[in-house]
Amino acid sequence: MSTPARSAYVISAQEIAPGWVLLYGVTFLLQFVCGLIRGIVAYPVLWVIFTILGWSTSPLNSLALVIAYGPLVLSLATLILPVGGWLWQQQSGGRAPSERERLIYEDALLVLSAEDSELRPPHRWFVLDEHYLNAAAYANTLMVTRGLLESGYFEPVLAHELGHLNSSDSRLTAALHRLTTPPRRRMRFPLAGVSFVVTGALAVWLTRTPWAAYWRSREFTADQYAAKLGQGQALASFLDTNALANDLPVPFVWLTEQSHPATEHRIDRLFRPAR
Repeated sequence: MSTPARSAYVISAQEIAPGWVLLYGVTFLLQFVCGLIRGIVAYPVLWVIFTILGWSTSPLNSLALVIAYGPLVLSLATLILPVGGWLWQQQSGGRAPSERERLIYEDALLVLSAEDSELRPPHRWFVLDEHYLNAAAYANTLMVTRGLLESGYFEPVLAHELGHLNSSDSRLTAALHRLTTPPRRRMRFPLAGVSFVVTGALAVWLTRTPWAAYWRSREFTADQYAAKLGQGQALASFLDTNALANDLPVPFVWLTEQSHPATEHRIDRLFRPAR
């Protein structure tokens, strides 16, 4: 199957749902406030830098506006037409797949596309040299670990990730990430409070609970997409073998940032159609 053009990932009307649109809208408004504060903080810093360097301060207003609201514009643009897979690959240390890895991928994609003729494969995919079994989708890009490719479970996990890539999930993930700015790690006192606001981390923290509930529901939906592609029992076997043992008790899970539901519940739902 050939790689689709980037235009194939423009969000469609069928992928727009009231739930995530409302959540994104609330998050966007909160980030707008964070952006305003970011611009206010950036202006005097820029003024000092330009003054020391002897440069004209006339463009400061424009620069402060870009710093304040540039991430919001980028987020909206990403939601419409996702880009950024190459940067994600570089940041994570991923590499281009080898020829034998590409053959494994193409064989799996051929099997899955036979179940859904409208299946949209990732625009880009890369390999992470890790032994654990994992995959992830971001924007229009897929990441898989070398361990997953060699495990015999590649097809069901790929089917699950295609569930995210063939919906708004992966684009929404990228758009939410781009609402924030570096540094995304927790800063030390006295910069902790300021950075928490100006980077947009405050808005992420305030909306973490409803977003976590939304993403838990999307994991079930991606599982069902994998079942639609004929990989339901294989995915359940993968979860039973590789994910169930890692589950731990999460007190008040509905108040936390836990983005994945209990593995046993995922397995149970995958077996329901068979019953």
